[in-house]
Amino acid sequence: MKLLRQASIILIICFLGEIIHSTFNLPIPSSVLGMLILLACLCLGLIKLEMIENISNFLLDYLAFFFVPAGVSLISCFSLLRDKWLPILTISLISTVIIISVTGIIVQLIIIRRKNI
Repeated sequence: MKLLRQASIILIICFLGEIIHSTFNLPIPSSVLGMLILLACLCLGLIKLEMIENISNFLLDYLAFFFVPAGVSLISCFSLLRDKWLPILTISLISTVIIISVTGIIVQLIIIRRKNI
């Protein structure tokens, strides 16, 4: 029952993101809007971390399974991607390096800021 309640909270927030996306015809995906709503609710204290902790851990534990449909889609469209593998690989590598670098810098800044407090 606890997981169902927590999943309901997450689904309601995702639904709110979908409503906002549809209503205002925003260029931001509804899933990103939902994550922003969740972040705002957590920061404002409207939702406590304990209210969604178990379902969040469950979803993170099985995150790899959510990539299976995307992988199958890539395999089924391999004939379309065959000639474009070098640009895709280059973009993937560059974006990975950028993401790792920015994440490392942000973590270092947070650690330094916590030491100063």
